[in-house]
Amino acid sequence: MRRWAKRLVTYPLLAVAAVLLLVEEALWRLAKIYAVLGKLPVFRQIECWITNLGPYPALCLFAVPSITLAPVKFLALYWLAGGHPILGVSTIFSAKILGTAFVARLFQLTKPSLLSISWFRWTHDKIVHLRAAAYGVWQNSAPGRLFKKLKERFKRYRERNRGWLSRRWQVVRLRIRKAG
Repeated sequence: MRRWAKRLVTYPLLAVAAVLLLVEEALWRLAKIYAVLGKLPVFRQIECWITNLGPYPALCLFAVPSITLAPVKFLALYWLAGGHPILGVSTIFSAKILGTAFVARLFQLTKPSLLSISWFRWTHDKIVHLRAAAYGVWQNSAPGRLFKKLKERFKRYRERNRGWLSRRWQVVRLRIRKAG
């Protein structure tokens, strides 16, 4: 009975944890958008300045997204309370996506400085260890193995049909040339 109850609770919690990890990973990968913007001259100078910050000024910089997004979240709550659910929910999602991507980019730029703070390094190492443990549990679980099989099948399907879009594009280009 106890083993059955444990499975009944464990798999739904694993599913929720997996979804949360996937969402956070996807949002952290959006930092690449900010990295592309960082190649523009104005942003390059700002990123250079951020990279050269000391440990504690870099740590203070992380308060900026929280402070700037708080009014946006209050505005979203105001819209939700005022009977505009689509506007409120879309504002919350937009703030979450852009804010997480911005924090991820800030972390990429300030990571060497931040890791020089002993308590920050300790916290970072613990979080990385917990994340690795969560991935290990996920990969060894039945849903994780199923997800891995589906991912491999999709990868094989994509490799087999890789040229489909380029073939369609070539047909369109040929028709345009013949028409012109």
